[in-house]
Amino acid sequence: MSEPKIRRKFKAVPVTLSTAVAAATTLRWDDVAGGTLEMGTVSTAATSIQVWASDATVGTFGRLYDASGSAADITLAPSATEARVYALPDACYGAGAIRLVAGQAAATAAVCIVTMKT
Repeated sequence: MSEPKIRRKFKAVPVTLSTAVAAATTLRWDDVAGGTLEMGTVSTAATSIQVWASDATVGTFGRLYDASGSAADITLAPSATEARVYALPDACYGAGAIRLVAGQAAATAAVCIVTMKT
């Protein structure tokens, strides 16, 4: 197999999920074109991850909504036996920073990594 002619750069950042916005890991998003949430095994009681956004890494974060007015949440299909990878919502694209917040306490047990395409 030949080397790709165009190689995208990416970075991987470990994150800790919390049900509190203030305790969630802040991810600088102003130079990111998209990403994924790699989520380890977790209880099937974990059903969603909320995305909160801001224009900067410090300051007030608000819940992210898409253009249709729906919350730009990640709906989980969790597994207690295998890891899952979820695409981050396209609505994140215009944010300066984001925080991923667990919708349920069960989600906070997962080991998570966010990959960012730059």
